Amino acid sequence: MGKKPSGRANSFLNSRAGLTALAITIGAIVGLVAVGFYYLISGWSYLTTGYTDYPAHAGAAHGFLGLSPAFIIAVPVLSALLYGPVVEYFTPGSRGHAVPEVMFAVRRKGGRIPGRTALVKLFATSLTLGGGGNAGREGPIVMIGAAISSWVGTRLGLIKQRLMFLCACGAAAGIAATFNAPLAGACFAVELVLGALSAEDFVFIVFASVSASLISQQFLPDQASVPLSQSLDVFSHSDYLLVALAALAATLAGIGFSKLLYLVWDGIDLVYHWKAWFRPVAGSLVLGVFLYFFPLLYGTGESVQLRVLSGDFPVWMILALLFGRALSAAFTISMGGAGGVFGPTLFVGACAGMAVGQLVQPWSASSTAIYGVIGMGAAFAAASRAPLTAVFIIIEMTRQYSLILPMMLAVGIATGISLFMTRSTIYTQKLHRRGDRLSDPVSATLLGTSTAADLMHQPPQVLNTDITLRQAEKTLETSGEVSLAVVDAQGVFQGSISALLLREEIEKRGEEVPLSEIRLVSAFCSPSELPSQILKELAQSSLSNLPVVGRSQEVLGYVRGRDLIFKLYRQQTRALNQRDLGDSLGKRIRKRWKHRHHR
Repeated sequence: MGKKPSGRANSFLNSRAGLTALAITIGAIVGLVAVGFYYLISGWSYLTTGYTDYPAHAGAAHGFLGLSPAFIIAVPVLSALLYGPVVEYFTPGSRGHAVPEVMFAVRRKGGRIPGRTALVKLFATSLTLGGGGNAGREGPIVMIGAAISSWVGTRLGLIKQRLMFLCACGAAAGIAATFNAPLAGACFAVELVLGALSAEDFVFIVFASVSASLISQQFLPDQASVPLSQSLDVFSHSDYLLVALAALAATLAGIGFSKLLYLVWDGIDLVYHWKAWFRPVAGSLVLGVFLYFFPLLYGTGESVQLRVLSGDFPVWMILALLFGRALSAAFTISMGGAGGVFGPTLFVGACAGMAVGQLVQPWSASSTAIYGVIGMGAAFAAASRAPLTAVFIIIEMTRQYSLILPMMLAVGIATGISLFMTRSTIYTQKLHRRGDRLSDPVSATLLGTSTAADLMHQPPQVLNTDITLRQAEKTLETSGEVSLAVVDAQGVFQGSISALLLREEIEKRGEEVPLSEIRLVSAFCSPSELPSQILKELAQSSLSNLPVVGRSQEVLGYVRGRDLIFKLYRQQTRALNQRDLGDSLGKRIRKRWKHRHHR
């Protein structure tokens, strides 16, 4: 934990001016990292194949070493031998795409993301993609952007809500710089990372996105990520029916890829039972053989996707690319390769849309490429259920602004079908499979999901059944508690006694009666009990301390009623203070001045 800034510095950091400066700075840093990430992938690809874009030279010998085209089989294996042990040593169990981890860290862990995990993902993804793996670039750059933001925010001592917001800025900056799509980056952060739209937060996220894009444009070509050679437009209203048909096909392709990813994952888990670090190495041998026979699917596949949209392939080849890409991407990620699912989803969507476009071309007045571009947006919307991001990222990546209306139609169809057909998205499915949830109604309550084990205190004292009522009363007085648990000679919980109940029994029976002969309060809770049950037991019993009893019936501790009340007070006070942080810097200065003036 970094040293917290002074009151004046903290006031500036939580002001709109301070957050703006912070968002712009984060955007610039992440933009530089995204540029470096791009060159790492290209550099490793050039080193292993002799080309920065091997699919453009598919099947060729090594570019400068002159090695046989069969060397392509060894390239993924060589890459996996480098990143496999590193991933397993530094971040064991972190296989797969990284966006779900960021979503979970922001929404459920208060924006705390280990920097080491992000750096390892960046290294592993550079080698995976540069070494022929079929995956996207968005996962690791989103994680590294959010991790940088988390580190900066933690060092500055930002509160939880500001730290979460700053992580969203970093994620947005990563998408914006990688795909030269600042508006889509902002929408990605809001829809997927934060999961909620706030007008104020959106402004700062946009600042981060723009900052990252401006930085990346200084080092990378300022052009569309998918530079189509023609301007596209829908020339007939009847073509909107064909757009809907292409959207339907791409939606099914996007959902199908999402399901295939986890189906392949389960299949590999079923047959592979050896060392975890060797899993990507063994899988890469299979991947290498696949790439030898289908070299067009090497790496991120962006140049091949552009050729698909340009109409360079017949329908049968487009369908082969679709199924080949879906299978190889699912295999790359499932075997332990690093990368995202965004790129492959766009690829299968483009193929599905173009296949429909070529089939309906005789009845269409518009270019076939329109259906491919529409398919990209529909597939991503179906897989992620992030409609705003799907619309804007495809429009910005292709710079085909005239397609906003048909894109909105396609994305609406895709999102609706996805909601009807699937319970989770391509991102949340990974979390659901391991039992994690992004949103839990219980966590939104004042006491949240704290269990009795979290809330209890060690028992200051317990009473034994063989002592007299007078001894019990004296012990209760010296303990400073209003009620205590009673155990037998073996330490087994028998019940509880309160000071009021004890006094009543003394007046009835006398002071020398053993504690074992009186009626005890049987109320207790288990360590896993939620606050709702604890409060119910406290309310229905005469106890002020509810015993927490373990499986062997031993008393583990007490949950004090007064502690719960104080916890509610602190949470409410913290919420009120956070609400005040939404004020502008000028308003807070005026509040302080008025407070001092009236004292």
